[in-house]
Amino acid sequence: MLSKDDILDSILLECRIVNHLYGEIPEGGLAYRQSPSQRSNLELLQYLSYCGIGGAAWVLDVTRDSYAEWSRKHGGITWQEFPAAMERQVQALTERFEALQEADLERETKLPMGSVVRVEQGLIEMPLKWMTAYRMQLFAGIKASGNSEIWTPDCWAGVSMPRPASSGA
Repeated sequence: MLSKDDILDSILLECRIVNHLYGEIPEGGLAYRQSPSQRSNLELLQYLSYCGIGGAAWVLDVTRDSYAEWSRKHGGITWQEFPAAMERQVQALTERFEALQEADLERETKLPMGSVVRVEQGLIEMPLKWMTAYRMQLFAGIKASGNSEIWTPDCWAGVSMPRPASSGA
């Protein structure tokens, strides 16, 4: 069984990686979208600024209300507002997890599509997977919008490092 700290640490790692990727968006890259029906890089940042805490609140409260409130407050942030929005999300996640008891991970919760799972699984299925999936899409969008220098460590560890001469990643 994962502890609440294990789950929080994984979500917070996603936040750190997203913060790193934010700084890697090339000039003119905010409006880039991989296809007409996908989010732009800016829209991905907006979503990533609340989907972690929004998803966690949904799982813990078994209601969409907190998620909707975070979406309303952060859905239209600007590029300049992103760092502060991410800090608010990290703080809110930390506070929610501090209040969470290990025994709470065993209780049941209902996910948006109707499945009933333990809170532990819900926190992985929603905020952790959402953060990971959209972080990956942001990484791909940043590369496609002109930053060909980012690679695997940027995406998975949130660090910039020289690419080995033989690496094609």
